[in-house]
Amino acid sequence: MKLCKYLPGLGAALVLTAALTVPALAAEAPAGISVQLDGKNLTFTDAVPQAKDNRTFLPFRAVFEAMGALVTNDGDVITATRDGKTLTMTVGSATATLEENGETTTITMDVAPYVDSSTWRTYVPVRFAAQAFGCNVGWDQANSTAIIVDVDQLLGETTYTLMDNYMSYLQEHSRTGNQASEGTVDLSLFLDSSLTGSEEDVDMAFSGSLTGVSSQTAAQMEMALDLSDLAYLAASDPASMTQEEMNALEDLLANMELEVRMDMEAGTCYLYLPFAASAGESGWYSMDLNALFAQSGLDMADLLALSQQDISLSEVLRQTLAATEITDSATGYAMLTQTADVFAKLFGDSAFTKSGDTYTATYSETADGSTITCTTTLTAQGDDIVSMTMKMSAAAEGMEMGMDMSASATESDVTMTMDLSGLMTLEMAVNSAVSATNEVPATGLPAGVNATPIDLGISPAA
Repeated sequence: MKLCKYLPGLGAALVLTAALTVPALAAEAPAGISVQLDGKNLTFTDAVPQAKDNRTFLPFRAVFEAMGALVTNDGDVITATRDGKTLTMTVGSATATLEENGETTTITMDVAPYVDSSTWRTYVPVRFAAQAFGCNVGWDQANSTAIIVDVDQLLGETTYTLMDNYMSYLQEHSRTGNQASEGTVDLSLFLDSSLTGSEEDVDMAFSGSLTGVSSQTAAQMEMALDLSDLAYLAASDPASMTQEEMNALEDLLANMELEVRMDMEAGTCYLYLPFAASAGESGWYSMDLNALFAQSGLDMADLLALSQQDISLSEVLRQTLAATEITDSATGYAMLTQTADVFAKLFGDSAFTKSGDTYTATYSETADGSTITCTTTLTAQGDDIVSMTMKMSAAAEGMEMGMDMSASATESDVTMTMDLSGLMTLEMAVNSAVSATNEVPATGLPAGVNATPIDLGISPAA
């Protein structure tokens, strides 16, 4: 539940990665189904990939030996062993097992391995088999190419002990019980009249307060906002409104309320947005978190279990790289490689320089006229890393962006700025303090209230 709090810099790392130009890998459009492993097309001799039941199947031995696994078979039972993991599958069975560190996990597939009668080679579903070893598996529809990226190879030998220390410190303090948070949010926005098409520039400011209660698996957050400066823009026809009507609209916007109630175990999220309610609706809306995360290839139960464990940055990075969707065989491997490289330069132990009780890492990249710089500072207290600050700036032609962030076990502050050639400027500051509490977050709907489901646009799996 509190994974985002533990990793305040991860979002910035992903933003940096997306902002940089990804170099394309040369690739020909192959005939039939091709398989790309870590950016290179695999060559098959006597058994080639096949499509069956709307799934891609690969010759078991050829692919897993290319991944460095030891492959054996005993009758209908086939196994692949690599780096202490043993995957066992049975021809004709949709159930597989993965053994690691003495523990066995059962994997249920929607298709079963089979033996091709023309070659007598065993074929396995590529997605389930490769993901069992932590690989990212994608599909390039345009080039009929299955894309396999070995995440462990991307991570290499980079260690993250300093960041792990910081995360462990935050976890230790947050697991003592429920926590109450209280903070403020301030935002100012300027829009030049040339952008809005109006006679006057738009110059407005918003402010609000945040209060909340969270546990390991649930959270309740309430927000009160003063959006009265939006009255002129919110009015459908401000020229026809009387001053009394405009004052009434300003009063309404000056007391805007929002609320979020989230239960990670149940996979439910309720939003209170009274200003968005139409006739006959309460202003409460519901969202299916299980479906939302599944759409991104993530499992809610796995994420919840991960958030309650002593997690490491390398493991979070591994999960991120494995879950990132890749659909282009020309750029997918390069994108994931660059993501891993940026994380290492931002948070890897070798990126930090020690001075007294602080560790500092500076990352800078220039591509296509855009420059991004990020400085991360960790502060130690005894054997613990107790706080983290991050300063990020990005500049391109006509645009400048910045973010300053600091976080500890008891408080966090984030300031963001944007300037588009002076035609639009934005400044936002969010400050919050955290303390232990005996309060319990409310996760259900208020009595007598019905919620309107939010359409996530999720289609059933094929």
